[in-house]
Amino acid sequence: MDICRHFSVVLLSLVVLSGSGCVARRDLISLRDTPALQSATWTEPIVQPGDILHVAVYSSDIEAAAPFNLQETATPNALNAPQQHTLEIFLGYLVHGNGQIDFPVLGAIQVAGLTLPQVKDILEQRLRSYLRDAVVSVRFINFRITVLGEVNQPGTYTISSPRITLLEALGRAGDLSPYANRTNLLHIREQNGQRIYTRVNLQSGEIFSSPVYYLQQNDILYVEPNRAKIAAVADPATRVITYTTGVLSVVTLLIALFRR
Repeated sequence: MDICRHFSVVLLSLVVLSGSGCVARRDLISLRDTPALQSATWTEPIVQPGDILHVAVYSSDIEAAAPFNLQETATPNALNAPQQHTLEIFLGYLVHGNGQIDFPVLGAIQVAGLTLPQVKDILEQRLRSYLRDAVVSVRFINFRITVLGEVNQPGTYTISSPRITLLEALGRAGDLSPYANRTNLLHIREQNGQRIYTRVNLQSGEIFSSPVYYLQQNDILYVEPNRAKIAAVADPATRVITYTTGVLSVVTLLIALFRR
């Protein structure tokens, strides 16, 4: 009977030792505590220096509208660009450090700090002196987000639409790896020349009301590793010491039990 009891204690110790680097099932589940109803508010992204805008001007008088479109005034070399995205960037309007774009005929226009609908309204008002029925379309060309850390496909992604959520961004990056810490994701955003750091718990339903649930251009997501990953990639010497200490503890326990 004592031998069985001793064997059970030793077996339990070995199980604890071997499971020290495993990932618990509860740590692999995102959105565990989600309410039945949760609202999320999207706000228009703000134009920032460094953004590239695509602006198209339309009018019933096509010839009169032509000087206001870069596509009509581009050089032949630009039009022979090998890739469509490269061509779009070349034909876009760069927002300079002073927050302005250089627009044909109209000159410098302040756009930083505005939303795309506001930029559209300003351009249409300025164009009324030249076109009676001007309609302007404005969109981002280089709306990008970066996802780093414990995801299956980390990298920088160019988004065609500015309306993208944090969860959609993780989906583009191939979802979280088994070693992702789902309770402490780091979100980094540059705003008014400052970096804003926000921590997000993906296992909480409060993520949908987070101010960073909807992403803006140049946002960065960093998914940190959990303790199991840190243990798996620790310094080899540290791992040897850890496992050796655990084995010696079990051996010591075994000797102490059988001496009784």
